[in-house]
Order: sequence, then C-alpha cells, then structure tokens
Amino acid sequence: MLSHFAMKSMTDEDAQAARQRLADGCDRMKGLLHGLLDSQGRVAEEVHAIRKLGKSLRGGFFLFRLEKSAASEIQAIGRLLSGPRDAVSRQSTWTKLGWAEDPAVAAAIAGLLDVHTHAAARRPPEETVAWCLERVAAARAELDGLPAEDLAERLRGGARRLQRRLAKRCSRMKRRGEEDFHEARKAIKAWLGAAGFLPEGMVETDPLIEEMAEFLGDENDLATLSAWLGGHGFTERFAPGLWESIESARDRLQRKAIKDARRLPASP
Repeated sequence: MLSHFAMKSMTDEDAQAARQRLADGCDRMKGLLHGLLDSQGRVAEEVHAIRKLGKSLRGGFFLFRLEKSAASEIQAIGRLLSGPRDAVSRQSTWTKLGWAEDPAVAAAIAGLLDVHTHAAARRPPEETVAWCLERVAAARAELDGLPAEDLAERLRGGARRLQRRLAKRCSRMKRRGEEDFHEARKAIKAWLGAAGFLPEGMVETDPLIEEMAEFLGDENDLATLSAWLGGHGFTERFAPGLWESIESARDRLQRKAIKDARRLPASP
C-alpha cells in the first residue's frame, strides 16, 4: 500500500486543538461568504477562495468522520457557487492550451468563453449567501456536538480511512479510466485538507502528493473544458485537431501522475 504520511501519537489535547482549528476554519468561511455581498473585489476570485477553503474544510470533516453530514454541507456551498470560478477556469485552461490550428474555431471558442466569464461575474443574491451561511452553521453544529472523550480515537480512525482511500485510488489510476483520475484527485485533496487541521509536526506528507494534486488538477480542468466544448457544439467532427491536442495534454498529465504514484514509498 502507498504510504504518504507518518502519524505520530495523538493526545486528547491534540484532538481538541484539531477541532478548534476546524471550527476557526468555519468562521473564516462565514467571513468570506459575507464578503460576497460587498460591492468591492472580484466575484470569481472571492468564490475561488471560498471553494478552496471549502475543500480544506471537507478534508477536516472527513478526518472527524463527518463525511456524510458536515462535509456534505460544505460541498453544497461549493457546488452552488461554482459558476463564476468555473467560467474563469475554463478560460484559463483554454489560454494555457494555446490551440490555434483553426483560427475560426479558436476565435469562436475564445469569444464565447469571454462572454461566459463576464456574465458569471455578478454577485449572488443575498438569499443564496444566507443559504450558504446556514450550511456552514449546520456543519459547525455537527462538529461542536462530538463528545470530547471520543475525539482522539475518531481522528485516528479518520486518518487511517483517508490513508487507505488515497492509496487505493492512486493505485487505480493505472487503469487509465477517466473517473479514476478524478477520484484520485478528490482523495488527495481530502488528505491535504485534513492534514492542515492537525497539530504542527503530527504528520509528515510526501511532497509528491502535492505535486500529484497539481497535475491531476490540470487534468481535471482539461476534462471539464472538453465537456464544455462538446456541450457547445465544438465536437471532434468540427475540430479534430483541437481534440487531439486536448487528449495529448491529458495523456501527458495522467502518465506523470501515475509515475509519481509509483514513486511513493511503500508502507513500513
């Protein structure tokens, strides 16, 4: 089995500190959500910060074995607010791809992406933000309701589950199924998020894990762009060179992620 961290012993005080870090993260999420109602700033960047923190919080809730309750509350926020950031991400991915084999097709895609990015820059209504704040409150209530005497064992069990899931999903990438890479990326994000709420020095994370997260993030962006292109009529029939370019880029990233997964040290 792949080993990407070594966990030191955990005391009740460590567990309480981890819960407090996660509670503080929920408070930061509330502040960011309130900021969406401010007329200052850029919506896409603010939503990006909210979704990034949300992924970290979800990892923390997985650590506390609250993946089916509190983590789902936080996930709902990210999905609801995904529009602005997804539009910007698609445009960024397109720019990085740099495809211009057919100028007419490239111009049509770039123009439509630009329109969608600008259209997505509107701030969500107050009612939407209020609903998101309710989700954070519900997640925080689940965390606060955990018995103090069970926290240390709950965290140890949660960490073991995250490790097993990450090892299993990383090993499945060699099957080269599209969903396999997506699931591996989610498992990596969950572990990295969880590790951030543990006391400093408690875990040692292999740097390859963060590198794999970057590669798989880029691969997922290309997969998302592919779905958008197909949904808007830019299919392989009309732009075969574009699809070849995307598949080549995804193949390169997938191979790199698989190679990195094999380089992770075996469990002792």
